[in-house]
Amino acid sequence: MSDALSTEIYKYITRLEKSVTDCVDVIKKIPDHNMEALMEIQRNLESLKEESKSCNDDDLPAIIQQMHLQNQLAERFSTHVSLPDAESPFFGHMRIEQEGKTKDIYLGHISFSHRLAKFKIIDWKKAPIARVFYQFAEEDDFELDLEERTIEGTILEKSILTIRNGELLRVDRGGESYVKRDGKWTGMHEEVAVLAGGEGKANGELAFGMGNTNFDSPEVISLLDKIQYDIVHGDAKKPLLITGGAGSGKTTVALYRIAKLCEKGVLNPNDALVLVPNAGLINLSKTLLYNIGLERVHVKTTEELLKEVVTTTIKGMPRKINDNTPLGVSTIKRHPYTLDMLAEYVEQQKNQALSVLEKMENKDKIFNFISSNKHLSIIPLFKLIHEQSFITSLERMQIKEQLRKLRNYQEDIFNLFTNFSLMEKLRDNSNGFITNRMLEELKFHMSSTYNEFDSDKDHQSTEATMDRSGMFDFEDYPLLIKLVELKNGTIHINNHKIKMYKHIFLDEAQELSASELELLSHTLMKDGNYTVAGDAIQQIDPSMVFTSWDLVLKSLGISDFKASELNVSYRSPKQIVEFAHTVLGPLAPGQMPDTKRNGGPVIKTQVQHLAHASMVLSDALVDLTKREPRATIAIICNKEETAEQFYNELADIGGVNLVLDQGFNFKPGIDITTVDQIRGLEFDYVILPDTDRVNYPENNRARKRLHLAATRAIHQLWVLFPLDRTILF
Repeated sequence: MSDALSTEIYKYITRLEKSVTDCVDVIKKIPDHNMEALMEIQRNLESLKEESKSCNDDDLPAIIQQMHLQNQLAERFSTHVSLPDAESPFFGHMRIEQEGKTKDIYLGHISFSHRLAKFKIIDWKKAPIARVFYQFAEEDDFELDLEERTIEGTILEKSILTIRNGELLRVDRGGESYVKRDGKWTGMHEEVAVLAGGEGKANGELAFGMGNTNFDSPEVISLLDKIQYDIVHGDAKKPLLITGGAGSGKTTVALYRIAKLCEKGVLNPNDALVLVPNAGLINLSKTLLYNIGLERVHVKTTEELLKEVVTTTIKGMPRKINDNTPLGVSTIKRHPYTLDMLAEYVEQQKNQALSVLEKMENKDKIFNFISSNKHLSIIPLFKLIHEQSFITSLERMQIKEQLRKLRNYQEDIFNLFTNFSLMEKLRDNSNGFITNRMLEELKFHMSSTYNEFDSDKDHQSTEATMDRSGMFDFEDYPLLIKLVELKNGTIHINNHKIKMYKHIFLDEAQELSASELELLSHTLMKDGNYTVAGDAIQQIDPSMVFTSWDLVLKSLGISDFKASELNVSYRSPKQIVEFAHTVLGPLAPGQMPDTKRNGGPVIKTQVQHLAHASMVLSDALVDLTKREPRATIAIICNKEETAEQFYNELADIGGVNLVLDQGFNFKPGIDITTVDQIRGLEFDYVILPDTDRVNYPENNRARKRLHLAATRAIHQLWVLFPLDRTILF
C-alpha cells in the first residue's frame, strides 16, 4: 500500500481492481464457455437419440421434450451477444443502499450480466438507474421517479474509473484522483508535484508543465454533470440550443445527444450530420464519434456543405473560388440586410421580365393566365406560359430568352453588387456597420473579378461577360441559393438531389451569417431536427457581428426551441478561467464561469523582442517535452508571419509543426499556429508569445481573440510580451 493512501481508499481501490480483473476474465472466457456448452449439448443430443431408438413408447415423449430443450439451449449459446470491451468494460462505479441492502453498479457502454459473474454492468444510455450516477453525489439520498414506480436509496460510494488494456489505472472519487504508476497507487496531486519539479527547480527555471499529461484521462461520458446529462436525455423532438463558455462541454453533450437519439431508434446515424467550423475539427469529431459507435455519422465543415449544395443545385458552377476576398467585401456580402437587397433585386428583375410580356400580342391572355397562377414564382410561371398553346412562335422565343436571363444566377451576383443604388441602400440600413470605404472596396473588387466593369454605370444589363475561373467569393454561395429559391420557390430544380439529413448538429453557430444559415436549413428533412451550439463571446470573425441567438434560429427556420446554458468550465483550471475573464473586460459575462479544478499559475514573462522569446521558449520546451512526452503544446500567435518566425527559430528542437491550414494531427508535440486556426480545439499547454499592444490592442475584437486563444489550454497557460505589453491583462 502507498503511504499516501488512507486505508479506506486503498481497500476501495483493491476491491475495484478485483472487480475489473473478474470482469475481464469472464468476458474473455464466454466464447470458450459457449463452445464447451455447445459440445456438451451435442453429446447430450446424441445420447438422447440413441436412447430414443430402444425406449418404450411411453418414454418417447419425455425424450423428445428433452431433445427440444437441448436444441433451445444450443440456439441460446449460438446466438451472438454483444459483450463489453475487455480492454475497458466500464467507466463508473457506485454502491447504493436500498432498504438496508447494498448493491454495486457499474456503468459502461453495453449492459452485461452472466451467471459466471458476481457483478452487473448497466448501459449508461438505457438504464434508468444510470441517472442516479449523473444527478447525485456520494453520500446523497436519491429519489427517482420511473414510469411505474419510485426508487429511493443512498449513494454510499461513487467513482469514475479509467481502465486501459484491462487494467485499472485511475480512480476519481470525491474530488480526488488516484493513479497507478509502476505498480503502485498514489494520490495524483502528489505524483504531479514530483513530475512538475515543484518549487525545487534549479537555476530559477520557469515551472511550466503540471505533469498531468503522463496519466490517462477518464472517458468523457463519465464526466457529464447533471445539466449535461439532462440535455443528452432531453426531448428528442424539440430543437435544442446549447450555449456556454469555452470548455463547458457543448460539443461533447451534442454528440452524446446524437448517440442517445440513435439508441432510441429515433435517428439513423447515416441521417445525422455534424457541421464543424474548420477542417481541424473533422478528424477530432470523427474520433469522438467512432469512440461512441457512431462512425456512420457524417462530419463536414460548413464550407464543404455550402459548396456541395451550390454545385449540386446550379449547373456549370465553377468549383474554384477567390481565396483572398477583401474584408470589406465579405462584410457586405454576409450582412443580414443583403438578403433584403437580394429580394428587391429579384423583384426588379421580375418586373423587367413582365414588362416584356406586356408588349406581346397575346398580353391579355398571358396576364389572365398569370392572375390565375399568382402562387407561382417567376421561373415556373414563365415555364408554364412558354408551354401554353395560345403563345406564338415569336412570343415563345422571347419568353425563352427571359428564362435564360432569369436562370443566369452567376450573372445576377455581378448585377446585384454593381447595382450601387441598392448597395447604398444597404449601407444606409446597416446601422453604420457598412461604410463608404467598404463600398469603394467592393467596386474595385468587382472590377478586378469580372472582365467588363464600368464604374460610371449602374450595371443592370445581363450582357456583361465574365471570367468564370475563380469569379466567385465563398460569400456568394449562399446568395446564389437564395436567388434560386426566390425565383423558383424551391432550391430543388434539377435531377441532382441534395443529401438531406434528419438531424444536424451545428457547432460554433455564432460565426455563420443569416444567408449561410438559411442555406443550411435546406438540407434538413421535413421531420428533421437541430442541435445548435455556440458562444457569442467566441465570435471573432470581423466580417460579421453576432446579434442574437433568436436571429440564428430564425434563419434556420426554428421558432420553438429549448435553450440550455452550460456555466461550468471543464477544460481549463481556475487560474486560466480567471485570466480569460479578465481579458474580456466589459464583454465578460456578469458571473465568471465555475471551474472544477485548480491548476498551475498563468506564467507572464517579459521579453525584449520575439527572438528573445524564442530563446526563452526553446529551453523550456525541451525540458517540458522530456518530462511530459505525451503532452500537446500549442504556440498560438496572432499573425501568420509571427508563427512562421517562431517556427524557423524553434524547428530544430524537434517535434515542432507549423499549422496554418488546420492540419493538426492531434498527436503529442508542439504546434505553432494562429488564433484563426484553433477554434474548438484544446491543448495540454498553450503559449501566447506575442501579447503586445500591436497584436492585442484595447478593442473588443482583440479581447475576443485573446480570450479564445487562452481558453484552449487544459493545464497551464504562458504569455510572453515585450515592454509595450497589451493592457488587456
